[in-house]
Amino acid sequence: MAAYELPPSDSPNLALLHPTREEKVETWKLNGASWRGKLPLPIYLRRETHLESQAFTKDGGITFWILVDSTLPPNERPILGSCESLRKRAFVARAGKLEDVVSHGIGSVFCNPNYRGRGYAQRMIEELGKKLDTWNQKDGKKTDFTVLYSDIGKKFYSRFGWEAFPSTHIALAPVSSEKEMALPGVRPLRADDLEELCSLDERILRVEIARDVPPKKTRVALIPDLKTMQWHHAREEFAGREMLGREPDIKGAHAECEDGSQVWCIWTRTFGSTETGNTLNILRFFIEGEKNTVRNESQTGHDLPDLESIHQARLQGAAAVLHAAQVEAASWDMKDVQIWNPSALVVLAARQIEPSTKLVHRDDESIASLRWHGEPEDRLKLEWVGNEKYAWC
Repeated sequence: MAAYELPPSDSPNLALLHPTREEKVETWKLNGASWRGKLPLPIYLRRETHLESQAFTKDGGITFWILVDSTLPPNERPILGSCESLRKRAFVARAGKLEDVVSHGIGSVFCNPNYRGRGYAQRMIEELGKKLDTWNQKDGKKTDFTVLYSDIGKKFYSRFGWEAFPSTHIALAPVSSEKEMALPGVRPLRADDLEELCSLDERILRVEIARDVPPKKTRVALIPDLKTMQWHHAREEFAGREMLGREPDIKGAHAECEDGSQVWCIWTRTFGSTETGNTLNILRFFIEGEKNTVRNESQTGHDLPDLESIHQARLQGAAAVLHAAQVEAASWDMKDVQIWNPSALVVLAARQIEPSTKLVHRDDESIASLRWHGEPEDRLKLEWVGNEKYAWC
């Protein structure tokens, strides 16, 4: 019997299909060699099973894809590439109208090292774009937009329509004890606190995203809802149990400002393969009444307002919750606290704590990328609101 010959990347026999259970485990084994960090492979496999059973991912919330030769039977076909898509609730605001839509985040894009250099990754992403045009949509509706976070720079995915958006962050060092920035009104957030805050955040975002949309512009946002936060927390809780024997219970910090407004942030811990990769990531930073809550995410963040023009009570509240994040980071041996695409007020609050805080522009890793599945000319008219860590997958 002749040895099997891998098909070329433009073969009509190649197809993006759903794996069997056995094939799905095989994809985890393959990508686990690169992504499992400190987790032994059996525990990594359990983590992936755990993550696919969360409220956010179950009942079709996550879809697994593999690129294979469709002429071969399941469980006997080489897995040439694999990825996942996660269904996400989203808003689209345009022409004076707000729509609740279904979007998708793309993650776990992986190509077997033995098959790299053959064009399979390109073919897989091409096929995925076609699939997601209508995936999980009702009544023949077309998907408005999808997102992914590139760890291979900005060029590859842009060839297939996922345009790179500004991907910035600021970082603060951990502090081992509470100091003068810890205000009496600051309290830790635990899991039971999040439903109310996420619901309020969604209600306000629903109003703000549709306010004063410029003519011929479209605003989009993934909704920072409870299920999204719980999915991120399921990842850190699993890692905490398995690696350290304890679960993180503090999920963020909340401040009551002197003017009665609220400031809060929800965070998660990312455990790297070494301690230098441990980061406390702010998933969502909320400042009630912040001027220009809906801002154009294409701005670089260099033009910061003067301190005199900033609402001092909210600035103080933002600095206080950032300081609480620093204290929490220290208690878990995190190397830093990171806030993705911070608003001007958050940057200024960070500089109240550490004056040398700089806005870092990422060019190679975690590049926020968005594909507009509508008319190509509309891609240049998009504003991505809430481009923060909670949107990552």
